[in-house]
Amino acid sequence: MGKMLNLLKEGDRRTTGRVADAVRAAIGNANLIDELVELMSHSDPAVRMRAADALEKATVQHAELLMRHKDYLLDLIEEASQNEVRWHLAQMLTRLELEAEEIEGLAHIFTKWFARADSRIVRTSALQGMADLAHKDASLIEPALKMIERALTNSVPALKARARKLKGPLERLKTD
Repeated sequence: MGKMLNLLKEGDRRTTGRVADAVRAAIGNANLIDELVELMSHSDPAVRMRAADALEKATVQHAELLMRHKDYLLDLIEEASQNEVRWHLAQMLTRLELEAEEIEGLAHIFTKWFARADSRIVRTSALQGMADLAHKDASLIEPALKMIERALTNSVPALKARARKLKGPLERLKTD
């Protein structure tokens, strides 16, 4: 590891460290994107968290830079236990071109996370991910709307707010 590790290893899990510097360096640089992907499996949870954050931010406008890592990221989302890595993976993977079986696998993961995750942010990311997948696969509109209805009755303000934001567009998608 090189430049990215040096930027991301400083500080504990309560800080973002130099993520902004890592994002600026990685935008459009496939080699640094590769390094961020590798760092998502680093032994230090703070480095994993910052690598996931930087990778997600650096690829918002350039999701194609993730395509060569799609299989690895799909495997990682199945085994990731760190909440910060999970929520960033949920954001990144739904931006990619996905095959039907990949969409189905992600929908299963998001359904499980929504029902059982101990992190409110992971549950909210699962809800957003499911809605994003429904835009790719119409068969997921109904399950996503059911998830949204459950979120609207939840006591977690962020989850309720996200559900309100997602409900209208999915209902319109259903009628189109």
